Amino acid sequence: MHSIHSSSTHRFIARAVWVVAPFILFFQIDLHFMKKIPPGAEACNVLVGELEFLNKPVVAFVRISPAVLINGLAEVPIATRFLFILLGPLGRGAQFHEIGRSIATLMTDEVFHDVAYKAKDRNDLIAGIDEFLDQVTVLPPGEWDPSIRIEPPKNVPSQEKRKKNNLLPNGLVEGEEEDEDGDHGGPELQRTGRWFGGLFLDIKRKGPHYLSDYSDAISLQCVASFLFLYCACMSPVITFGGLLGEATEGRISAIESLFGASLTGIAYSLFAGQPLTILGSTGPVLVFEKILFKFCKEYGLSYLSLRTCIGLWTAFLCILLVATDASSLVCYITRFTEEAFASLICIIFIYEALEKLLHLGEHYPFNKNNNLDKLTTYSCACVEPSDPANGTIKFWEVNNITASEIYWEALEVKV
Repeated sequence: MHSIHSSSTHRFIARAVWVVAPFILFFQIDLHFMKKIPPGAEACNVLVGELEFLNKPVVAFVRISPAVLINGLAEVPIATRFLFILLGPLGRGAQFHEIGRSIATLMTDEVFHDVAYKAKDRNDLIAGIDEFLDQVTVLPPGEWDPSIRIEPPKNVPSQEKRKKNNLLPNGLVEGEEEDEDGDHGGPELQRTGRWFGGLFLDIKRKGPHYLSDYSDAISLQCVASFLFLYCACMSPVITFGGLLGEATEGRISAIESLFGASLTGIAYSLFAGQPLTILGSTGPVLVFEKILFKFCKEYGLSYLSLRTCIGLWTAFLCILLVATDASSLVCYITRFTEEAFASLICIIFIYEALEKLLHLGEHYPFNKNNNLDKLTTYSCACVEPSDPANGTIKFWEVNNITASEIYWEALEVKV
């Protein structure tokens, strides 16, 4: 049982599959039917069935992004965009079958499948179904004779009016094009016009789920997630901590990075209600610390004191950004901005690596004046120093040694 719908923007094949527990009836791939499907078509598979252990129906409407080719599910090998699954107790198979047919009919409607593409929650789908029912002509089962042929309309009604006039609960207009990948206009990024308005709205949104973020984690199934997050948080902290210790001559090393990441991670998780957020040192932080330490060293400034002032100013600016709802500007940040910033960091690391390679020639210069014919005739011998260092003289005095008593030619150099 299937029906075909084709439009200029989206093409669907809506299909209802009747599941008889414990068997599933599938059709063979129909290549003749495949020839009638326009290019770019996507499938909506409707699966209904009965299960013995269920006491009440379970319904799921899934939108897959991007569309995936699921072998053995559709009659024809095309990508599946939507899945409607309805499972219920035994004895109500006929009702479930009719619901599946209704969903398949809904998906053939040009306006409703646009709603399904752009819906963000269950209310959008319900609004689309209500709008579809408002436009449908319903015949009561006891008021008409099935043997009488109903004449079709002379002209197919235009759907443009439905697209323009139908508003979704979230403010979208059905038929209005929207970029799914570039959608950053959620309620979290809307300016409130009040001081700390966005912060208060975040608290209201996260308040009902605050305790569940922790209570849901008390499960054996979360052990693997704990270990993964532990390694994911620990690895960059230790790695960049070691690099920071080398860059700052031990002012900030792995121990300090680990302690700081622990405190900030705990505070962020408690106040933000997001214990799964990964925090730690990153490449940009390392680059900034290197530049700051070099600046302090050149101008004779205290690195840790200046770093403390920078941290306090950063905290003040963050509070100011939160108070003015400046996070709403994130909607203007595109993928290009992220890639450009990441490219800058990569260029800095590549430049530093090449710079270190060039400096190796200064610390360990090549001896270009060697005579290869006399390579095996070179020798090394110890002689009495003409101007011994203070440490050497002190060592001789402590051990009561004089230079004339040492047999220099017998000494050997251990490498």
